[in-house]
Amino acid sequence: METQLQKIVQFFKSDFGFDRMLRAMFDIYLNHGRAFGAVRLTRTSVEEESAISEFFKRDYYNQALIRIGLADFERQMHKKFSDNVELGAVLAEYMGKPVEKRYARSDAQKPGTFASIILTDVLPELENTPAQVWLKEISMQTRRAYRTWATRYLTEPENIIKMIRDVSEALNNINEDKKLIPLTEFSEKFTGSPNALDFSGTHGELFLKSLACIFKLPTPFSTEECIYLHLRAGLLSYGMLSSVTVFGISAKTYDEQDDTACAHYENLNQSHILTLENMSRFASVSARSGKVFILEDPQIFAAVCTQLKGLKCTIICPACSSGFSAAFIYLLKYFRTADIPLYYAGNMDYRGLEHADKLYVEFDKIFVPWRYSHEDYAHILSEGNVSLPDVKKNLAMHNDTLASLLSHMRKTGKTATSTPLIPLFCEDIKSLTNQN
Repeated sequence: METQLQKIVQFFKSDFGFDRMLRAMFDIYLNHGRAFGAVRLTRTSVEEESAISEFFKRDYYNQALIRIGLADFERQMHKKFSDNVELGAVLAEYMGKPVEKRYARSDAQKPGTFASIILTDVLPELENTPAQVWLKEISMQTRRAYRTWATRYLTEPENIIKMIRDVSEALNNINEDKKLIPLTEFSEKFTGSPNALDFSGTHGELFLKSLACIFKLPTPFSTEECIYLHLRAGLLSYGMLSSVTVFGISAKTYDEQDDTACAHYENLNQSHILTLENMSRFASVSARSGKVFILEDPQIFAAVCTQLKGLKCTIICPACSSGFSAAFIYLLKYFRTADIPLYYAGNMDYRGLEHADKLYVEFDKIFVPWRYSHEDYAHILSEGNVSLPDVKKNLAMHNDTLASLLSHMRKTGKTATSTPLIPLFCEDIKSLTNQN
C-alpha cells in the first residue's frame, strides 16, 4: 500500500514545475537541518508559475523574483496533505538522498549550538565580570558579528572556546587607569603568546570586538582606531604609528634618574612629534602659562609656531588627517588631570565642527571653543570661499558655540580655510599668556 509520504512525493514529481524549487529547498535544508530560509527563483517558466500558484492558491505569474520560505511551504503542505509528514522527509524521498548527510555532526558541533555553549559552559564561570557583557553579546550576535568564530567552531570547537576564555580573562584584567602596559607583555600573560592579541594575531580581532563592547564603541577599522581602543584599556600597541605634534611643553619621566625627556621637550624654538612610546614614560606633563592652544590645521599650526618662536606657550596639532590620533587624546588627558583649559580652533566645515564637538564631549569643562564666532566665519569667507558639500544633514552639536556656527554655516552654505585668522590666533595667544 502506498504511504502518505509516497503520495505527497508522487504529487510533486507529477508536475515538473516543482522540480527546481524542491531541489533548491533540499540544499537549503541540508545547510540548516530544518525548514529554515527561503528559495529565490528568477526567470521562472510558465510551468513553474502555474505549479506554485496552484499549490499556494496565490498569483505568482509574471514576477521577476519568486521567494518561497521553507517554513511557509511546509505549512501549506500540511494544509493540503497531512500534518504528520515533515518537509525533510519529503525532500529526502523526492531526491532519493538522506537530508542528514551533510549535517552528520554531533549536536555540539552544529552552528546553532555555538551560542548555547557560550551561555552554558563559559558564561556561568564569568558572571559579574566585565567579560559577562561581552559573552552575552556573542550569544546574541552569533550569526552576524561573530559568524567567523561560529563557523570555525564547527571544525575546531576546543580551540575556539579556549580563545573565548583567553580573551575573557584578558578583558577582566585590563586597567585603563594604570601606567601603559606593552600589549606584548599583556598578551603573553593571558594567552601564552606575546603576539596573540596584536591586530593581526590569532586573538586580535576578537579582542578588539570585546574592547569595543565593554567601552561601548564601534568596532575599529583603521589602525588609529585600533591603537586608541587598546589605549583605552591601558595597553600600548604599535604606538609609533600614532603621533601628535607639540610646541612648548615640559614633561617628567617615571625614571627620575633620566631627565632627557624633560629637557628636550622644554625647547621652545621648534615643534616636536611625540608618539605613544615617548609619552608612556611620562609621569606628568605641564603646559606653558597654564593654557593649551590646539590648532587642527597643520599649516596654520606651523605658521603660528614660526611667528611665536621664543614665546612661552604650548601649542598642539592633532597630526591625524582622519580626526584625532590616539596619541593626541592621550596627551590631553595629562592636561585634564591638571584642569588646564584647552583652547581649540578647528576647520570651519561640517567635518571640522564634528571633530571639535567630539573633543568637547570628551573633555567638557576644560574645552574652550576658539575663534568660532560669526564674525570670524565672515572674516575667512571674505578672503575667498567655496560651497559646502551637502552632507551630514543630521549633524548636531552638543556645544552651544559650535551649534550656533553650524546653523549659520548651513544658511550660508560656504566654507574657506582659516588661514586669514593666523594673525588673530597669534594675538590671542600673546594676550591669554600675558606676553603682549
